[in-house]
Amino acid sequence: MPVRLEAVYCDGWDAGVVNPLTSVTAKARDAVGEPYTVLLLLNGQLCAVMDLSWSDGYCRITRFDPADRQLSRHLLRGTDEGDLFLREARTWDGPADAGKYEYPHVAARTTTTYGISGMRTDIVEPHGDRGARQESTSERRPPRLPIPTFGRWNELLRLAGEASAEIVDAVQHELPVRVETRAPWRPPRPLRPDGIAELFVSGAIVDIHDKRLHLSVHQAGELRLTSGRLVAADPSSLEFDAEPFTVSVPAGAYPVSISLATFLDDPRHSRVCAARLDVNDRPTVRWELALRDGQEPIDLGHREFFGFGVDAGMACFVDADARERMKDVWLTLDGLIDPRHRTIDSGAMVAWSSGWGDGAYPTWIGYDAAESVTCFVADMLLFPTDNDEDDD
Repeated sequence: MPVRLEAVYCDGWDAGVVNPLTSVTAKARDAVGEPYTVLLLLNGQLCAVMDLSWSDGYCRITRFDPADRQLSRHLLRGTDEGDLFLREARTWDGPADAGKYEYPHVAARTTTTYGISGMRTDIVEPHGDRGARQESTSERRPPRLPIPTFGRWNELLRLAGEASAEIVDAVQHELPVRVETRAPWRPPRPLRPDGIAELFVSGAIVDIHDKRLHLSVHQAGELRLTSGRLVAADPSSLEFDAEPFTVSVPAGAYPVSISLATFLDDPRHSRVCAARLDVNDRPTVRWELALRDGQEPIDLGHREFFGFGVDAGMACFVDADARERMKDVWLTLDGLIDPRHRTIDSGAMVAWSSGWGDGAYPTWIGYDAAESVTCFVADMLLFPTDNDEDDD
């Protein structure tokens, strides 16, 4: 006989019900794919939390034991065919006397990750954070499920290890409730390439906080790509963190432009907004994040991106074949304060100062209507964008 689970709807769970919702409101969000959370109670006690956002192809199911300790966490993501696949499953097991905060660190932990193409990785940590780690890979396609209709979550729960259940709306509950200005979780909406083309409009005036800046575009010369495999990196780390992007272009020499922002109230103060390597002159109709081998966009969370790290306040474009030869050239760049960019060794490298300084920066690839690469843009994240509107 199936167990009886009671559903409570809200914006999320964070040691309490955050921003409770009616069943009608939750169902309306479900219908348009907007985020909401379902808490499932067994005998009045929390046993599972489901964070759902169908427009983002996202479902996270967290199960709890009677001691309020996490037993498992299953993450499902959307496929191109419109259903869901199991991206990651993590389970914890024992010891029985561990408290809920200690438990995830000391319990035996198993993590299984699937690629949509059929690669499975299993990581077993018999003593949690405290001991050995065993990793293995195999060819196995992930479990897949259709996106369920509202209230019909049994297949999701079975996948997460929960027994078959009858799910009804809770009439009342004794969980703590509070109201917050923001939900405690967000669907995985990575950083977007908003306003990239506008960074290269010479003469534009941009406001940032209480300052006004003037944009100018400077030609930095041509970069020689002898292999066609572009690297964007901190020039001081070419021997450590400088893998080329997975998208390559034909070998050749490509012009590089630098977008520079100058403070109107202090013309001596300027910052590099972005560096663009032009592959062709056709209009860019879409952008995508430049990736290195092993990077999967599906793993990015809210406003996250894969980028290159900067520790020396400088960035550069260089061909993959020139990395070794150019690895020590950064010692001669002297911070790139004046001027803010430089072309080195007849186009073997183009370097520039990195926006506000050290940090991590994305590179975007532009495509034309025929799906050919138009450009690579290293974005120095100088200006806030619409991506920041929900941030503190």
